[in-house]
Amino acid sequence: MWPQRRDARRPLLPQVLLLLAIIAFVVGSYYGTLWYWERTCPGEVTVPKLVGLTEREATAVLESMGLRGEVVAKKPDEDIPEAAVLSAEPPPERLVREGRLVRITLSSGSRWAVVPDVREMSVDRARALLRKAGLAPGREKAVFDSKVPIGYVVGQIPDSGEQVAKGMGIDLLVSKGPAPPPLPPEEGEAGADGVRSTEIEFIVPTGAGLQEVRVVVHDDGGETQVYSKVHERGDRVALRVTGKGAEISVKVYLSGELMRERTF
Repeated sequence: MWPQRRDARRPLLPQVLLLLAIIAFVVGSYYGTLWYWERTCPGEVTVPKLVGLTEREATAVLESMGLRGEVVAKKPDEDIPEAAVLSAEPPPERLVREGRLVRITLSSGSRWAVVPDVREMSVDRARALLRKAGLAPGREKAVFDSKVPIGYVVGQIPDSGEQVAKGMGIDLLVSKGPAPPPLPPEEGEAGADGVRSTEIEFIVPTGAGLQEVRVVVHDDGGETQVYSKVHERGDRVALRVTGKGAEISVKVYLSGELMRERTF
């Protein structure tokens, strides 16, 4: 009689149970991960409209929504005022996670500036006004002017009211006072109108305290006082006097007393 043959196949139940356990673990891990993610991940917010706001205003709005703002660039624009938000990335209405960084571009204002009128201002004030207008002080040239005080602006190039590129240098003409009168003719040499001149030079002699020095010229026009000033002893007095006529006399008085007289 032949021996009974044993079944070599392994029982299936343990294998099925193991497979079901593995599947349950994977499914549980998946849903557990989803649950944890939903509980811990940042919420979603919509990027607000920021164009036209100042940097401070835009930053405050973003922070109130759980976002962060950072200025990354500045660009010129003819419509958006200087220092206001020109654009943002991500753009408005985009749905993003809380904590997202929003990159802000600010407007640097118009590319153009209007030249202000700086005439008859001091040079320092004119420079400050030009910088405030977005321009730069250019070259400065000193010129004679009988009306505008020394150190004040007589004219400017370009002229006021012109529209120029920002940062352009504006040249200034600065007064150095009235032009000096023409030199009189040399002594003994009469000019076209018969005017002659001579040099007067002396040292104030010793005396009591301050002394008044007066210089008087007598010519065809009569007697004219051309100099009067109080001096200390030892002061040097030098001036050129003029007169008209065939004979011209110059008298120098010291404290009312005639000190010297000269004819030329």
